[in-house]
Amino acid sequence: VSSLCIRPCQPNLAAIMSNGNVYRGFTFIAIGGALFGYVIGITGNVVTTGALVCDPNNMSDMQVGGFWEIGYDLCYELSDLAKGWVSSLNIIAATLSSLICFRYADKLGRKREALVGAVLYFVGATLAAVGPNLFFILLGLSIYGLGIGFAMHAAPTYIAEISPPSIRGSLVSAKEAIIVCGICAGFGVGAALAGAGWSWRWIMSVGSVLAVVMFLGILTIPRSPRWLVLRAAQEGRDGTTLMNTQVERYVKEARESLQFFRLGVSEQEVETELQSLLQDARSSVGTAPAKWSDAFNYPKPLIIGCGLVTLQQVTGQPSVLYFATNIFKDAGFSNTAALASFGVGFVKLIATLTTVWQIDKFGRRPLLVIGTSIMLAALVAVGVAFLNRECAKPVPIDECQQNDVSLPFGWAIVSVVALAMYTAGYQVGFGPISWLMISEVFPLNVRGAALSIAAVVNFSMNVVVTAVQPTLLSAITPSGVFFTYAILCVVSLAFVTTVVPETKGKTLEEIETLLTGRRGTSKIGV
Repeated sequence: VSSLCIRPCQPNLAAIMSNGNVYRGFTFIAIGGALFGYVIGITGNVVTTGALVCDPNNMSDMQVGGFWEIGYDLCYELSDLAKGWVSSLNIIAATLSSLICFRYADKLGRKREALVGAVLYFVGATLAAVGPNLFFILLGLSIYGLGIGFAMHAAPTYIAEISPPSIRGSLVSAKEAIIVCGICAGFGVGAALAGAGWSWRWIMSVGSVLAVVMFLGILTIPRSPRWLVLRAAQEGRDGTTLMNTQVERYVKEARESLQFFRLGVSEQEVETELQSLLQDARSSVGTAPAKWSDAFNYPKPLIIGCGLVTLQQVTGQPSVLYFATNIFKDAGFSNTAALASFGVGFVKLIATLTTVWQIDKFGRRPLLVIGTSIMLAALVAVGVAFLNRECAKPVPIDECQQNDVSLPFGWAIVSVVALAMYTAGYQVGFGPISWLMISEVFPLNVRGAALSIAAVVNFSMNVVVTAVQPTLLSAITPSGVFFTYAILCVVSLAFVTTVVPETKGKTLEEIETLLTGRRGTSKIGV
């Protein structure tokens, strides 16, 4: 048995990991996730009163601006619905760029996608930070969102395709940890600069710096060896030997890519792995050119992938993060809402790191069940807590200003602890595992297009849930929103236990055989 086989006990796996090139590739690709998380973390502190939105009780340093009015001392009057749509702009744009990936991802390749994402991140963050009026601010947020679509499509696939099976789950899930680090950074910067008026522009500018680091770093790593052999198989599908110049070029680059990620392994072992990957790619590609619509020929992987990312969104976690600061204001933490949001973000990070450490030990499905169960219990608790809100003035609670809302001390503690538990539950289950599963379940020949479908579904549901949340909070109260999410957690548990398979320890080829019935040709995986 080759020392490149998948079992974790093999000595050469330690040699492969010790050179650090797999982690190096992961790090630069995953910065795109940090930039995604960062905009989630800062949104609640940018699209809120005292920052982008005018605070009618404190207008000493700012004046109300119009859509086209130019100035850097302006704030804007936005309705609840408008706040929702502004908060969703980057996700709407991410959905659009995911549609582009749906059509062109397998031609661009994972590395080029990530580079495009880095450029869009830089342009968007810079424009939002220096835009002289609301139009350019919103345009910047939209361009930033286009970067999210490209970067988040490339990251899980690239990481899965360069990682050994024994740590693939940990590395793909670690991308979620990077996203959470970005969220914490956004919450932290927002807490530090809360209430500082136009200083939210400095918050946005941080994204420009990270985007430059991402772009320069990705330039130093090779393209995915699996994508390269896929392109070689597509070019040579007529069955001839590898005489075609383009095919030879792809194979040569794939060999160099494997050597980059397999330092310490002999040339013979690299060549054996390369030939195995080529055989698997030819089997997956077949004799007819693959079309983007072929992704719909694999309904079971699509149901699993799209189902997970849909439930990930409709159970409320992303929208709760976007509006965390405003939710804590509703709970009565007017002066410390941003700090409380940072605390929730920190809990989210700890839970994510725990999951990354244990995911290849416990498996995907058990952690999904545990995480969703924690979310369910926490949502019920926070929903009950918010039923006890009080107003400092003699008016109904639904007419009370945010700064006048409070919770009795005991219920305030319950709400903070429950929201932290809810966040932790999400990071045990849906947070890291949904993107891991969609990077694993789709066959090689349609992986780019199929992952784009899942990404479009994910971002579309994020847009809907985020855009309507401010309106829902007003219409059915915060408690009603949390109880609704709790019901959807019950639906999620039913889906996970009846539909989602366990993929722990399997190569991507073995997973493909499990879900499609197509017989694999090799036990050697990347």
